[in-house]
Amino acid sequence: MTTILVTGATGRVGRHVVDGLRAAGVTVRALVRTPDLAGLPPDVELIKGDIYDPTAVRRAAADVDAAFLLWPSFSADGAADVVAELPRRVVYLSALSASSGGVWADVEELLRDVGKEWTFVRPGGFAVNAQGWATEFRTGDVVRVASPEAGRSLIHERDIAAVAVLALLNDQHIGQVYDLTGPAVLTQAEQIRTIARAIGNEMRVEALSDAEARQAMLDLGADPILAESSVAYWASLVDNPEPVTTTVTELTGRPALTFAEWADEHAAEFRVLSAAEVADRYVDALSTGRLDQALALTAPEVVRVAPLETGGEEIEVKGADAILENARRLSADIEYLGVDIVGPLLLDNHFAVRFTFDQLDVRTGTRSHTTKLSLCTVESGQVTREEVFYYTPPKP
Repeated sequence: MTTILVTGATGRVGRHVVDGLRAAGVTVRALVRTPDLAGLPPDVELIKGDIYDPTAVRRAAADVDAAFLLWPSFSADGAADVVAELPRRVVYLSALSASSGGVWADVEELLRDVGKEWTFVRPGGFAVNAQGWATEFRTGDVVRVASPEAGRSLIHERDIAAVAVLALLNDQHIGQVYDLTGPAVLTQAEQIRTIARAIGNEMRVEALSDAEARQAMLDLGADPILAESSVAYWASLVDNPEPVTTTVTELTGRPALTFAEWADEHAAEFRVLSAAEVADRYVDALSTGRLDQALALTAPEVVRVAPLETGGEEIEVKGADAILENARRLSADIEYLGVDIVGPLLLDNHFAVRFTFDQLDVRTGTRSHTTKLSLCTVESGQVTREEVFYYTPPKP
């Protein structure tokens, strides 16, 4: 059976690539930094490692037939050693701007130079990048952007993945370069209004100055060169909007997904969820093993109190990273064989959920059942506090 390695499998495009390959009956292997946060289906083989580590890539690429490559850096430094470890067949997620140079062009050249059987998937702007406005949508009625009249042909991440999957499954795409965009140009102001319609809110659009836009990107940790070039690029799109290609339709045989369709699918990310919605999503994520989705519903400074996990003391564990590290410590020697869930049970801005775990201590071979009751507090659409109580039935 064909086995395909997916790098960036937990990302915006990669998850859809995994889904498409699984639907086609392909064995999927994923290189991931934190397997317990991956939230991928159980039939996906997880290899722990970093894309920047050639040794990890070699381990992940062993005996695979092809690979989907996402190189996440804004520099090609180190890419040559990684590319050398990939299988002969590679589909690379490049960018529409690769024709003008930059890191994407550099990685493309590396793939050519080492003789890979390559396909370059070159999307323009991702519709999913509009998630950067989510906080402004949830906290007010104004979205401030650089160059509101910049025209963009944003593409749905599912369309990018659909083309990548086709390329991975059929050798006729070897040596092809696919420029991908959405089906129409919308200004940034029109994108904001489209999202506002999807959530039923009125939003105003205000322009950021170039200096304000650059600083906003720097505050988010962007590379200064990227911040400068991005602001200049958005300004250029006011008079020279992005092109529109028909490649998605030509390859998939269906219309490319519109930005309005994307906005409808992602509407919940742009409004404050009710406590009931948070509770349902939180429990659903945990019941399907999507710890990443559950953590996405928590506040940055979420507090967890679980006395039986901290020596009987009511110590507050703060922040998702600390909570995750605590969970790893507690489950290091435990294999979970199954879980029964009751809830959520909702009262005002609180909800309770009961988990009963069927678990195996891998050190002793002892099988047991442990019941955990979590009481969560929801504020402004996020879980801000979780209080945990345990009950382990006595042995007969």
